[in-house]
Amino acid sequence: MNKYWVWCLAVCWMVLGAGSAPVWAGDAEFKTGSKFYEGGAPKNCPIDKTTICTMEIWLEFKHKKNKKQLWQVLKDKHIKVLGHTIQFWRPRGGHPPTNIAIGGGLSAEDARWAIEFALKYNDHIDGLIFQRLNPPHYVAVATSAWDAQSETKITPEQLQQLRDPGLSTPEFHALYVKLTQEMEKAETFY
Repeated sequence: MNKYWVWCLAVCWMVLGAGSAPVWAGDAEFKTGSKFYEGGAPKNCPIDKTTICTMEIWLEFKHKKNKKQLWQVLKDKHIKVLGHTIQFWRPRGGHPPTNIAIGGGLSAEDARWAIEFALKYNDHIDGLIFQRLNPPHYVAVATSAWDAQSETKITPEQLQQLRDPGLSTPEFHALYVKLTQEMEKAETFY
């Protein structure tokens, strides 16, 4: 197993808690699609200012010159910024993926903020990563960590539904899960 995968497993082990059950939406809640994750945040992530504990971002190389400004945007939102929070696609590597992963523990307001961030800095969103694959207080913009079966393509109209400020947090997450169709796909795939 290469070092990258060992590192990924170690991070997952720390995030999810050694020996504990996964902290994303429980199976009973997930199957109904009507409840979002309602558990607490990790100890090192006070959610009184934001429900986003971890955010990973891949952007086009052209944004590298604005790295400090991007870090400040995240800090202003009270998101912890680590050295690997924002990474940049190689100069000749094309465009980063145009997807987003949103954990089930985010408030609808923070989830919409993450969508707006992705639209502003990664041009558009045409894919959603299955919610159950990510920790509850997690966002990834332009992730390539998951395979094609873990992502559902969406239309601009479907994205607009998620951006609706009238959605409550449970409504937002129920819609996200419905749009990914992960309830049906995950039964046989995961």
